[in-house]
Amino acid sequence: MFKNVLVPVDLSINSRYALRCLRYIPGLRQVEILHVVYKRNPLKTDDVVDPDLEHKQSCLEEIKTDVEKPGVIVRTFIEEIQGGEIFGAINRVSTREGVALTLMGRRGRGIIDTLLLGSVASDVLRYGKTDLLLVQNKQAKEEQDLPCQDLFSHALVCTDFSDPEISDLCYNELPWIRKVTLFHAVTTGDSLEEVRSSVDAAEAKLKRFQERFSQISISALVHVSIGSAAEEITSFAEKQDVSIILMKSTGKRSFLENLLGSTTARVARNSQKPVLVLRRTRDGRQ
Repeated sequence: MFKNVLVPVDLSINSRYALRCLRYIPGLRQVEILHVVYKRNPLKTDDVVDPDLEHKQSCLEEIKTDVEKPGVIVRTFIEEIQGGEIFGAINRVSTREGVALTLMGRRGRGIIDTLLLGSVASDVLRYGKTDLLLVQNKQAKEEQDLPCQDLFSHALVCTDFSDPEISDLCYNELPWIRKVTLFHAVTTGDSLEEVRSSVDAAEAKLKRFQERFSQISISALVHVSIGSAAEEITSFAEKQDVSIILMKSTGKRSFLENLLGSTTARVARNSQKPVLVLRRTRDGRQ
């Protein structure tokens, strides 16, 4: 599914951590490592060497070693921009190179400690053109360069039952997940009876999905919560120690394709777990 992956980097510890997470993506064939720099005053002649760019290119070549393995092509890019936003350059490269997935560290250099999502990652989350995987080195502040944990050992698959159904996407496109918990949050109800009825209906739907996963030997659990969807997802993911949260970019309340569903945005911004956002239209296409 994710044969060609783009990894935007700012040369921080979080960037190197993100690159190491690539080892848990089956079928990987090509990696594009991208560093975007502002060039406010570009050199007027092509024959003048920019020492800063030379240094950054050298750093990119060095961090390629976190990725290189037989059968995987690794390329590095420095994209110079004189204006605009970094996410725009990321989108241009992802389109040009036919990228299926963008993988990013959740924080970058200089991000305020109280924010879980850096500004560039937040922009790519909102306006990106590919599926997006956000990961976080929890020891980055201590400058500890930790290995990435197995991303797909236990996936929390979150659904609001809107089309395309994310459980179907995972069943068809991510059959190598070893264990899933199928999750739904009941968020509305005027009475206890109505809430109970919604819970029972959701459990019945999730159990049908559970049976499908068992057919391809993937262990599947079912869980229905009551309350704010984003808060319930974030809390459950921490308590159950899932390895990744899977969500769609849009849900029932979305009204434009390029506006991120509110629940997905809140989970991506607040959860400390890796979050994989699948961007699909109702016909299942990106």
